[in-house]
Amino acid sequence: MALDQFIPSMMILLVTFLLIILFDFLFKKRNIFSRDKIIQQMIFVVILVTGLLLILFSLPIDFENKNLILTFVSIIIGAIIAFSSTTFVANAMAGIMLRLIHPFRVGDFIKADETFGRVTEVYFLHTQVQSMDRDLITIPNMTLVSKPLKTIRSSGTIIKVTVSLGYDISRKKIEKSLLKAAETTGLDNPFVHIEKLGDFSVTYKVGGLLKNVEGLITARSDFKKNVMDALHDSDIEIVSPTFMNQRVFSEDYVCMPPKETAAEKMKNKEPEPRVMTEEIVFDKAILAQMLDRIYTTADGLTPRRKEMEEKIKEIGDETLKGKLKDQLNLLAQREEEIRPAIQNLRDFPDITALPDDQHDVYVRSLIETEKDITLLSNRHMDIEKKTDTALEKQQ
Repeated sequence: MALDQFIPSMMILLVTFLLIILFDFLFKKRNIFSRDKIIQQMIFVVILVTGLLLILFSLPIDFENKNLILTFVSIIIGAIIAFSSTTFVANAMAGIMLRLIHPFRVGDFIKADETFGRVTEVYFLHTQVQSMDRDLITIPNMTLVSKPLKTIRSSGTIIKVTVSLGYDISRKKIEKSLLKAAETTGLDNPFVHIEKLGDFSVTYKVGGLLKNVEGLITARSDFKKNVMDALHDSDIEIVSPTFMNQRVFSEDYVCMPPKETAAEKMKNKEPEPRVMTEEIVFDKAILAQMLDRIYTTADGLTPRRKEMEEKIKEIGDETLKGKLKDQLNLLAQREEEIRPAIQNLRDFPDITALPDDQHDVYVRSLIETEKDITLLSNRHMDIEKKTDTALEKQQ
């Protein structure tokens, strides 16, 4: 065969290679589907499969040989799909389903089977979660769609504590103390339910709405501390009536720590050191959530500004209109100034695989960029309010 007969196949191979480079550039530099890695991976797969098929049909061989090769390739692909249908194909379809129903976002708390943590990345075949041990866990997408999935909503979640107390203690006194503990923790709409009337004790459940889910782990621990303190402050023993101890106590013995004297309270007046466990445990998930928030806010700035430009045209006061236009122009300039910083974040490696020597640099850049983009978004909001107010006065 002459070499020139392979030119069409070589051209198709070159075009396929260039398309892959082009889309890789668009994904990384032009922010296309920047938060949808599943779609990016699907596009690459489609380009590769289409390119290989076109190369096959352009080979300088007769039609029967092409059919033979195509049949052979189809058998191989069919065998691969048959043997991996429970893994690759199932997880791929599950990844598409997750993209369509969107049950969670990066940074959300989820629980699947026995795994609980915060989402760091959502890929075509699997989802990555950072657990309470700070480890990164890979969960097949099929697991997330075939089994019950618990997602803690960013708008808030109910946290609760269960405690068993004796029948000899007034229910109203217990409820008052438990509600006080919930209020001290900062929970909204606190409640107390009686879960069980046992043979020797009553099981109470106290809970409330925690709006700041970022501090979920710490809040759960603080809630338990406050329940214990509130009950002890009300002279309520947190011990089962069947409690037995080999030591001999007097009849008036109460199983509680002794109350602090006035002098001890003054000495221990300094607040207990507060450590946000989440910042250590979910560091990768928090960074991923910040990054997603930056991209979401940045992508919405230009459409918001263009919408305001159209609204400003309807304002009759020419002086106010001019001021608002000038402010919008300043915002447009600021958007261009902050764009390179956002691009630098995109150019960094995957957060979950970030080298230690680059971690501090990345975190500083991320914090500064989020601060700048939030400030810019707030300025957009101020102009939106001024514009809406001016239009309302005209009506």
